[in-house]
Amino acid sequence: MNSPALTLAFILTVFGMPNMQAQWLEWDVQTESRMELSSVATSDEEEKDLWPADLNKDGWTDVIVVRKEPFSAPSEPPKSDLLLINQQGVLVDMTVELAPEFISNPSFARDVYIVDVDGDSWDDVVIVNTFSQQPMLYMNLGEDGSGNWLGLADESASRFPTLISDDPLICAVWSGDLTGNGAEDLYFVNYRVNSGGGTAKDFLLINDGTGHFIDDGEARMGNLRNSAFGTAGQIHDMDGDGDLDLIKNTTLYDVSPWNARGVIVLFNDGTGNFNSWDNLMPNSSPYMFEIADFNGDGLLDVYVVDDNSDKLLTATSHTADVSLGFNTVNLGFSSTSGFGGNVHAADLDLDGDYDVVVSDVDVDIPPCNSSRRIAIYENINGTFNDPYGNTNFEWVTNSYDVALLDINNDGLTDILSGKCNGYDVIMSNNCALVATSADYDLDGIPDACDACPTNPSPDCSEEVDYPVISTDNSMARQWNEMLLESIRGDYARPTVHARNLWHCSMLMWDAWAVMEPNACPAFMGQNYAGFQAPFDGFIPSTDIVIARDEAIAFGMYRLLQHRFANAPQADDLMTGYDVHMDTLGYDVNFTSTDYSSGDGRALGNYLASQLIAFGLQDGSNEQNDYTNTSYTPLNPPLIVDLPGNATVLDLNRWQPLTLDVFIDQSGNTIPGETPDFLSPEWGQVTSWALTDADLTSYTRNGFEYKVYHDPGEPALHDMNGLGTSYIYVDGHSMVARWSGMLDPTDGVMWDISPASIGNNDTFPTTLDTYATFYDASNGGSPSLGHSINPSTGLAYEANMVPRGDYARVLAEFWADGPESETPPGHWFTILNYVSDHPLLVKQFQGEGVVLDDLEWDVKIYLSLGSAMHDCAVSAWGAKGWYDSSRPITAIRGMSELGQSTDPTAGNYHPGGLPLIPGSIETVEAGDDLAGTLGENVEKIKLWAWKGSSAINNVDTEFAGVGWVLAEAWEPYQRPSFVSPPFAGYVSGHSTFSRAAAEILTAFTGDAYFPGGMGVFLAPANEFLVFEDGPSVDVELQWATYRDASDECSLSRIYGGIHPYFDDVPGRLMGIEIGLDAYDRSVSFFGDGTMNLSCNGDLGTCPADLDNDGFIVIGDVLIFLSDFGCTSNCFADVDGDGAVTVSDLLDGILAAFGQACP
Repeated sequence: MNSPALTLAFILTVFGMPNMQAQWLEWDVQTESRMELSSVATSDEEEKDLWPADLNKDGWTDVIVVRKEPFSAPSEPPKSDLLLINQQGVLVDMTVELAPEFISNPSFARDVYIVDVDGDSWDDVVIVNTFSQQPMLYMNLGEDGSGNWLGLADESASRFPTLISDDPLICAVWSGDLTGNGAEDLYFVNYRVNSGGGTAKDFLLINDGTGHFIDDGEARMGNLRNSAFGTAGQIHDMDGDGDLDLIKNTTLYDVSPWNARGVIVLFNDGTGNFNSWDNLMPNSSPYMFEIADFNGDGLLDVYVVDDNSDKLLTATSHTADVSLGFNTVNLGFSSTSGFGGNVHAADLDLDGDYDVVVSDVDVDIPPCNSSRRIAIYENINGTFNDPYGNTNFEWVTNSYDVALLDINNDGLTDILSGKCNGYDVIMSNNCALVATSADYDLDGIPDACDACPTNPSPDCSEEVDYPVISTDNSMARQWNEMLLESIRGDYARPTVHARNLWHCSMLMWDAWAVMEPNACPAFMGQNYAGFQAPFDGFIPSTDIVIARDEAIAFGMYRLLQHRFANAPQADDLMTGYDVHMDTLGYDVNFTSTDYSSGDGRALGNYLASQLIAFGLQDGSNEQNDYTNTSYTPLNPPLIVDLPGNATVLDLNRWQPLTLDVFIDQSGNTIPGETPDFLSPEWGQVTSWALTDADLTSYTRNGFEYKVYHDPGEPALHDMNGLGTSYIYVDGHSMVARWSGMLDPTDGVMWDISPASIGNNDTFPTTLDTYATFYDASNGGSPSLGHSINPSTGLAYEANMVPRGDYARVLAEFWADGPESETPPGHWFTILNYVSDHPLLVKQFQGEGVVLDDLEWDVKIYLSLGSAMHDCAVSAWGAKGWYDSSRPITAIRGMSELGQSTDPTAGNYHPGGLPLIPGSIETVEAGDDLAGTLGENVEKIKLWAWKGSSAINNVDTEFAGVGWVLAEAWEPYQRPSFVSPPFAGYVSGHSTFSRAAAEILTAFTGDAYFPGGMGVFLAPANEFLVFEDGPSVDVELQWATYRDASDECSLSRIYGGIHPYFDDVPGRLMGIEIGLDAYDRSVSFFGDGTMNLSCNGDLGTCPADLDNDGFIVIGDVLIFLSDFGCTSNCFADVDGDGAVTVSDLLDGILAAFGQACP
């Protein structure tokens, strides 16, 4: 019957302001727009008790309402209870959908309490009943693998004992850890229906730590369980001795051992047993009470609703386990009618103390709908005032109970009132209360209540164009989100932005690590190809948390300002940076880089300045906007709108594309009609963990092309069909064939759940075996799937969708466009999704202490960002040197030659496309594609996506598949994009994705997404951008990070961007690059106990196989499990490609027992 007080600390934290004198309050009844009922009538006349809590953890406070017939005699059947889910400021009745047992199992409920009883971080619901009905425990089921809240389920029978020590006529429930085992115990206050009195016995339920309870009241309380007419109970440390005491009332009748009515404190002896007590109000008639520190002196006071006059008991002193001292004041407010109801406390006026709301309906004395009324009393320095008196405002009605909560998340406490007939939603209309906290746009509306706090128009409603970042996350997460928004606002340059992600991650790591003796900075003081940022150490002059936040914010602000100064959306980005710094309360005019005084702001400025200097000499040619210095394409451009490819000189080399207008994956129009090759010389850029041992150098036209993790030569076309030309032809032909699988109406249905897709644990490793990895005829890559979700222990449910929808969604989702954060940035969005998952425990490698959000973020950002950069250097090094063609060049070019299957036909050419019935055929006379004069006879046709010309309205039409001339084939891309402006071999998506999957697997210590499944929903008829679709909702599902990576790689074949021989080498490179980058990142983390010497590059520690910073028995065990491996070996310490005895003797045992350097 009591609800939790909104914590003062929370209110003050939200507004970031000290105690202040506030105006009093205006209230606005908004029931019609703020509440939607379906399982009960809007005129609901039952007695109501309410409790607010965020049950589904979406950041909006929900409400449970329990209901029974009014007053104390059972003349009607039990009633259904009510679940109200807060949907962005509207309380919506979701009882049928999410708590159906509230309806099938009605109650005689008299109180409700919400608490996490089993320690799973999800709040459960305790309902206590009268009329001999046993109490109920509804467990919170949490979320499914897709992030959908599953609701509540009645587990009373298995978790609660049957109460037999007395007849359950329970009026009140509260929880607290009474025994000190970390679990929430429950106290039920009982009463006796007896006009002549009588003794009832309360119930004390002790939690075994798993959410299962025993009734231990008799053993722990003895006759202190006794009540006569107990209507209220709470649990607090009343005497300040560090354990929780029980507080209850006994009304109307005198029973032993106190032999008086009153508010009684039962003292906890420290073990959860209760042997002594004190009556705070002997011989009064207390009906309800609320406990809070009303005057801010650190002692708990008591507001008592008494049948004669409300009272305030102000604590003066206490003797632990013996007695409590209080000053008692009769309040004598005329606005209540002399009878008492529920009372709740919250800081309604944001002045730093708790006010109270009283529901003055005495639920045991009818009638309800009388002169009784809700009352709100103002706390002024620990005394109470009745500011409204007897004035009848709209909100002044009768009320059984109220819930105090912030319904619309504006920082102000609102009221949900359960009336005699129905409900009132009473909104706090008091924006002036927070006027001094912030008014960024100076429009007179404080930011907490301003729909658009950066727009000075008081009537504004439009969205802003600049990025707005939430401050709810760590400082590193905030600026990572700002970086991702910046990438979306820049040209889609995967290489450039992989480098930005690395540099920013190093900056944020160093800002954290220089203040951590057990870690080392990764940039400052380290040598990167001759560049070394001087660093003399840093001792913060302020709190370390403040200093770290300042360093990250100022450093990222300066670095992003520099890196995105010439972005297409630079103006909006710069505004976004400024607004965010102002929101954080930072003065951007502070520009000093002298960190010697311990100023975190200066440290951030210095970090940024050094990274800017590093970037201007790292081989990226940033100072000239990353332009190429040597590379020129061999082939003349392919004009996409014209059929064929007659001008191509070499089908093995990259060919520029000429379009009417070229719009990149971020939606930016690229100047000129023929974009240059992006970053063919990127192998020259200074890297993170790439070494000379990984490097192969080549020279063309006097320029050195550096290729790390050289994948070797790709399949090459030969006009006579010799050498690896058959692989080239087969790979590009498969791209054309898979293009014919993009029609959702072809009747092919696939199960795309982890039960059927995923769990590929090996890859072919030679050019002539790559094709075995794919199902060329039907699409996809055969895989084992996963039989069981390890998180739930249940099988994955089937997820049947049209193959054509799945393939189209894959191609669009992993293409990252439009408004792309590019492939490396895409994996940061996946990482942030993982970090936000409620089932994720933030332990490094799944072990040890739980990291705070900032430490988690800076460590995993460094690991992922460095890997993404090394992937870009390696993949684009290969792209630049091998300079390989894209499918649009190959398919159109080979179609010009003819077919390579039937040497007797007139269109035969050994370098042409193969004939595959139903997929690749010759145009015959009379064919629909033959042309009016037969001009297309003997040309090659493909069963493929019909292309953008088949679509008139992208919002309502899709192209479908059919026979098209191979000379006019288009990949499944926007007509203003067609293919990325760089060579194909190797696939950047495959390299980035596999490396990212290895990083997430290693860092989290779990191959699986939290909850056993990651998901992304592509809504029907909404998700696709250049044609209508998908035809149904398509939920992409991945059990593991590697499954997601595999799907990303396949998407590029469906999208017409890569043949398979671009794919597998990229995956293999990604594995090596990811693990090497991870090992180097971990070397800077330390083990959390030893101070590290941070002089010079820490390097890697190859024998430390479990990355714990030491070479110990765990590394031996990993070696033994991998012994004999000859391909892609994890325990290959000496790098010879196999796991042998030499790895044990020369690698592990030679350094056994030592810490990594």
